[in-house]
Amino acid sequence: MALERMNEQWWGRVVLGIIALLVGLAFLLVPGITLVVFLWIFGAFMILTGLVLLSYAWSRPRGSRHRTLNFLEGGINIVIGVIALVAPGLTSLLVVYLVAAFAIISGILQIAEGVLTPSGRTTIGTSSRGLLVISGAWALLIGVLLALFPAGGVLALMWLIGLFLIVLGVFNILSGVRRRSALEASRVPTR
Repeated sequence: MALERMNEQWWGRVVLGIIALLVGLAFLLVPGITLVVFLWIFGAFMILTGLVLLSYAWSRPRGSRHRTLNFLEGGINIVIGVIALVAPGLTSLLVVYLVAAFAIISGILQIAEGVLTPSGRTTIGTSSRGLLVISGAWALLIGVLLALFPAGGVLALMWLIGLFLIVLGVFNILSGVRRRSALEASRVPTR
């Protein structure tokens, strides 16, 4: 019964697929506008969650550690949201630099683990020392390139998101069409 009801709602998958496909194409074809709109939505979301956290903090008893943490988190969310709304270019640049910093630090630590750890003691397993050095070098290279060319990093990120959404959209559309076909086939009377 539940499977039949889910199959009857095949159109939901198709609609979600079309939306993902259109947004993915927007990320690829007009990345600048899409990034700004995305950052505006992100900024509004952060402000909204900040306000919810602040109201939640007000409802907690005075002197509560949770109250202080909710006030702090709510305030930080609101500041991040305002920055995203007022300066979307700065926000996107900051994200690229954060990803670059993460990749550089992660790469250095992976290389160090691959070089300094005795054989068989790495977090991945016995024969992974060389792989750790290679993956660390790759992460380090990606991080340095992102730090040196942040605009290219933003564009590459937009393309990756766009491609992901296009693939997701196509799979959802195909899944919806397949469900519709299966539903129609199950409704055909057999003799």
